[in-house]
Amino acid sequence: MKRPQAPLTAFTSLCAAPLLLASCSTGGQMLTKSGFLPDYGKLQKPKRKNVAIWVSSGYQSEVYHQVIIDEPKWLAPHRDPKVEAAMREALRESLIATLSISHRVIPDVATAPAGTLRVRSAITGIRRTRWFLNAPLQVATFAAGGLGILAPLSGGASVEIVVDDAASRNSVLQMATYRNGQPWNIKGSYVAYDHARQAFEQSAKALAYFIKQPALATPSTLHSKSGSSGKYESRQN
Repeated sequence: MKRPQAPLTAFTSLCAAPLLLASCSTGGQMLTKSGFLPDYGKLQKPKRKNVAIWVSSGYQSEVYHQVIIDEPKWLAPHRDPKVEAAMREALRESLIATLSISHRVIPDVATAPAGTLRVRSAITGIRRTRWFLNAPLQVATFAAGGLGILAPLSGGASVEIVVDDAASRNSVLQMATYRNGQPWNIKGSYVAYDHARQAFEQSAKALAYFIKQPALATPSTLHSKSGSSGKYESRQN
């Protein structure tokens, strides 16, 4: 005679299917229109990418060797002031760390020297990881025979960036981007804003990529098969 299924096992089995489906819904971030960018109508969105980009046709990457990075603005829903300050600093640190590989980062000056870019950025969306909900869901998934990486309440962030010629103050690049957390990043499922920090890192990499290779931001290249991949891209973390 077949033994009746234990109540706990039956419960986890019933929950497993919807929980596994829920694992695809992480972070909740998307491209934003906060008003920070001068002209959203110029942005071009590559296929299957979480970035929209515009680069001036007159921008010549080879003449720029220095960059000024302004303090990021907070245009996302209100958070604790300490959290807002920490996240703004995290975005700025990511921009400095990434752009300093190809450009000399200099402090702000009244009259910027020729060949200098100014990077202005804003955090326009953010969500923290709900570790206290992810943990029991991961346990339930593992008990039901899954991999135990379910984390539907992960974090993420949305960012908008403007790059100006620091001397003329004319915009040469505008970008909106976002990243959401994924369940295979176990640390990000438990550290409140770790997925957001990783979103900042990916935003900085995307910016550096297009600053150095502006030709890859043209509409024909963005939507072509050969132009749909780039070194800045990695799977979402």
